[in-house]
Amino acid sequence: MARAVAHARAHELHPVLDVAATDTAAVALYERLGWRSLGTVPQRWGDQEVAVRCFAAGGDATLG
Repeated sequence: MARAVAHARAHELHPVLDVAATDTAAVALYERLGWRSLGTVPQRWGDQEVAVRCFAAGGDATLG
């Protein structure tokens, strides 16, 4: 993840990611790594609607 964040920043991009809100382990990991939660939104995944947490890399989100 650190390599992806560094690559994005080197190209003047701001890293973002989405994760299923029910995946509490992933949510906890991203928060621990310094990612900022932008909120939860519904997304269509195939024929179902899933609650998705949206994150943006914070200033410390270079670890992992």
